[in-house]
Amino acid sequence: MLKKISDIHTKYKHYIIIIITGAAAYALLEIAGLFEEEFERIMSIANYLTWHYLFEFISILVSFSVFVVSYYTYDQTRNLRTVFLGSVFFTIGMIDMFHTLSFKGMPDFFIENVSANRATTFWILGRLISAIGFLIATIIPPKRKSKIRKEIFLIIPMAISVFLLNVVTYHPDFFPPMFIEEYGLTKYKIYSEYLIVILFAVVALILIYEYKKKKDNVIFLFVLSLIISIFSEMAFVLYESVYDIYNYLGHIYKFIAFFLIFRGVLISSIKKPYLQLHRAKEQLKDHAENLDKKVYERTIEIKKLNDRLLDDIKYARSIQESMFSFKVPENKNISFEVRYFSAERISGDFYSIFKIDEGNIAFYIGDVSGHGVPAAMLTIFLNQTVRSLLDLNNSKGDLSPGSILDDTYKAFNKTNFGDDVYIVMLFGVYNIKSGRLKWSSAGHNVEPLIIKKNGKIHEIKIKGFPICKLIEIYNEKYQDHITEIEPGDRVMFYTDGLIEARNSSGEFYGTGRLENVLKSNLNKPLKYMADVICDSVFEFMGSKNTQDDITFFILERREQH
Repeated sequence: MLKKISDIHTKYKHYIIIIITGAAAYALLEIAGLFEEEFERIMSIANYLTWHYLFEFISILVSFSVFVVSYYTYDQTRNLRTVFLGSVFFTIGMIDMFHTLSFKGMPDFFIENVSANRATTFWILGRLISAIGFLIATIIPPKRKSKIRKEIFLIIPMAISVFLLNVVTYHPDFFPPMFIEEYGLTKYKIYSEYLIVILFAVVALILIYEYKKKKDNVIFLFVLSLIISIFSEMAFVLYESVYDIYNYLGHIYKFIAFFLIFRGVLISSIKKPYLQLHRAKEQLKDHAENLDKKVYERTIEIKKLNDRLLDDIKYARSIQESMFSFKVPENKNISFEVRYFSAERISGDFYSIFKIDEGNIAFYIGDVSGHGVPAAMLTIFLNQTVRSLLDLNNSKGDLSPGSILDDTYKAFNKTNFGDDVYIVMLFGVYNIKSGRLKWSSAGHNVEPLIIKKNGKIHEIKIKGFPICKLIEIYNEKYQDHITEIEPGDRVMFYTDGLIEARNSSGEFYGTGRLENVLKSNLNKPLKYMADVICDSVFEFMGSKNTQDDITFFILERREQH
């Protein structure tokens, strides 16, 4: 039985609090009249004005604070409901400030404060704006994003506030009278208060329904604030003098209501990041304490999956290697030597050399972000895309490497690859008869080397932008470049894994060692030169376990005898 009662209390605790809050506020309103004489005896007009100023100042401060939080977080959240509510609170704060400064007995505010009607009119306008604004805010979906410039949510409330200040101050007959000296509250004031109470009640019911679904503590506190505000407005229906106990009680209710808003909106907004950080620390602590157990359990799971994964990787590697040109085109005028070493079972490097027609040979070489299966998917995408585009362009008589890279870049930006994925490559077309090499670079990060038959070596300077998901920022054309290859010259194309190979001391192999090997074997057969480069690199590393993929090929334009 006790457990059942406890469960009911836990489940309906917040609803019980709402009911108790309403009942307590109603009870206090009912008994306030019993203390009217005692209140008038101890509360002078000067003391009343001091308390009134203090209550209103705090509520104004809360209103402006809620606006500031919503306004300056708008750039990050773009939340329409939050920034609209902030705009409403800014308007409330401005009008409450006018109400306070125009209260009967206060110093002059543009005109003499000899009547209670101006302050009362400001009060009604502020409450109507808040009630209507809250109702509109509840209609806005909680997660609705906005593209409206945030300055609009400052300018509009400022304009409304200045307009109402001017109308109420200098055109008092524009609105019906709310308070008449020697008479008291008018029917317009009373009916307006009832309308405000109805609107507050509707908003409270909508938010209670929303709280039932989301269990958001900020919504719960906002509901409590609305309940208190309802009884605040009821108190302002009962007063006969702007200095009597009901007027005072109404301001106390308002103070409590705004404190709840401050607690719910402002404090929660400030505390939320720290609470999230605390939860994250607790989760990390829990993970650390149970790490050994979790590692053991996960190790068993991983072991079961590992063999299956290795089989899949082996299959993926066979698909990837089927795209590489292990058999390069044969021709009496040109020869190639290719070497390829993968750092993992599946490489991030790629290359291809293939004949376009009897007069031209195409090739590309490069690297993709990462290794393993994701890298294999990128190389498969690249191979299929480039081959398709080359066939299409060749049928049009256009063998422009830059155009191929342009279309590849556009095709890549239509895929679902992540924003952190990219490709760097060099694409070229070599004319067998003329020895002319037309090429274009997409961010390839190592410069090819031309080995002249006289022993001189120089780099082909390359520029270009990687193929990545930045087409909205960078959409320039890839440029074609031409390099003349003379008979007897050799050109070496490679990826950065070659010159960035390290020894046990962490030293890089570097272009200097590579050029020395090339010069030392200048007159040796092309195959011999390629083998010596491999021996030199692996001897330098002291192991055949590479940290990065190593890929290179050498093109030689043969001399005709």
